[in-house]
Amino acid sequence: MRRYHQTEWQDIQFSDFSRLSSTNLAGPTFYQAFYEEFFRRYQRWGQLSSDWLKQKERCAELVLARSGDGARILSVGCGLGTMEHYLHVRNPQLDLFIHEVAPSAWRWIDGEFAAERKFLGLIPGCLPDGIRFDLVYLSAVDYALDDGALVGLLAALRQFLAAPGGQCLLISASFQITPVSAAARVVSLLRRLKALAAAALDAFGLRPRGQFWGWLRTQEEYRSLLRRAGYGNIEDGFIEHEDQAQYWIAGR
Repeated sequence: MRRYHQTEWQDIQFSDFSRLSSTNLAGPTFYQAFYEEFFRRYQRWGQLSSDWLKQKERCAELVLARSGDGARILSVGCGLGTMEHYLHVRNPQLDLFIHEVAPSAWRWIDGEFAAERKFLGLIPGCLPDGIRFDLVYLSAVDYALDDGALVGLLAALRQFLAAPGGQCLLISASFQITPVSAAARVVSLLRRLKALAAAALDAFGLRPRGQFWGWLRTQEEYRSLLRRAGYGNIEDGFIEHEDQAQYWIAGR
């Protein structure tokens, strides 16, 4: 697990609306300010990057491919709801539920879901007793959780999986490739040295790294976390994309 930093998202510079911290993880106040700025700049899906939207569509296609007809599905930490909007377009009758910790990101997606299909708050407390899902998925959620928090969330979700066959799917936007060849290991070492230099420059106030955004993880780290959370029958793979494939991992 390796920390990483970010200076912008969706072409919005974080420094435009917040004082950045290279040591403190972005929290609720930061995200509230970000979404206020986001919805000030954008009014509809079509204004967002077509490449980014295509990535989300391909992630949504994976969800459909791993869920049968009539499957009950929960999206954990859905954010803007881009994948969920696409899933609704593909199949308006889909048995889909959404979850978020804070509702500020739901401005576009809110009206697409009835109140009983929206869960707000911390899991497991915000989920009704007795509800079960055939598929629970987390897309681009793990980056903001350290190992302990991620294992705790994944373990809590297991009790809401339908038996038999219920599965939890994690789609990562913060996958770290493990170098295999000698050349790749050299490149990895150079990147680590560059990261150390950037940390030193940041510490002396010479060149800020940006906002502490979360953690990068390797394939083996993801597999280990799912095992720690009690999952077996682990499968993983990649969602191919023109620029960079996205990693996914699932367990039961």
